[in-house]
Amino acid sequence: MRAFTLIELIFVIIIIGVMAGVGMTSFKPKYLINDVNFIQMKIKEAQFLGTGFEHLNFDGSVISDYNTTGCIQIEKSALEESTSNSKEISYKLHVNINPSDTTICFDSKGRPHKKDFNGVLLTEEIVFNFKYSNEERNITIEPITGYAIITY
Repeated sequence: MRAFTLIELIFVIIIIGVMAGVGMTSFKPKYLINDVNFIQMKIKEAQFLGTGFEHLNFDGSVISDYNTTGCIQIEKSALEESTSNSKEISYKLHVNINPSDTTICFDSKGRPHKKDFNGVLLTEEIVFNFKYSNEERNITIEPITGYAIITY
C-alpha cells in the first residue's frame, strides 16, 4: 500500500495556493471601466430625454417647470442619487471626477449647453477625468453634437 509523503502534499498545497492567488487577481472588479461606462450611459440618457423636449417658450424664455429635463450634473453624489430608488438597485461610484460639479443640459435637438438653457451652446469640448487607483479614463463631450466619447 502506497501513500503520499508529506513533501508531496506540501507541494500540492503550494501549487493550489499560487493558482488561487493568480486567479484572485484576475477576477478583481473593474471599477474604473464600470463607472466610466455608467456615467457615459447617464450622459446619453440625459441627451435622449432632452431631445425632442422643447424647453423654451415662444418668447425665448425657459419654461421654469421643466428646466432640469435633459440635464445631468456630473458630480459623484448627484449621479449616485439619480440611481437610488426604492424599486431599483442603487449604484455607488468608486472613481474621483475632475472637474466636479459640472452641469450639462441638452436641448430639443440634442445639443449640449453648459449649466442651463439660458446660455449659449457649448463651443468647446468638455473633458471629464476619472481616476481610480493608478488608472485614468476620460469622457469628452463634443460641442454641437453632444457625443460622449471615452478616451484613455
